[in-house]
Amino acid sequence: MSEELMAAAPSGGGAPRNRTAGLIHSEGSEATRQMRERAKRRREAEAKLQLRLMDTRSKSAGTPDPAL
Repeated sequence: MSEELMAAAPSGGGAPRNRTAGLIHSEGSEATRQMRERAKRRREAEAKLQLRLMDTRSKSAGTPDPAL
């Protein structure tokens, strides 16, 4: 690589520039907010389901199944 190209190459020492800083709102659009809320509810429901599943497995491992 030539010295000219090496001198022009960014070293990564500074903070990245945001060229659209004035155009994008940090809170995002309404659709984005709704999508994040939906994803959060989905994660919480999945965690709750996993806890119930583990609880059911631990209970069934300690007592024999009366249907058998």
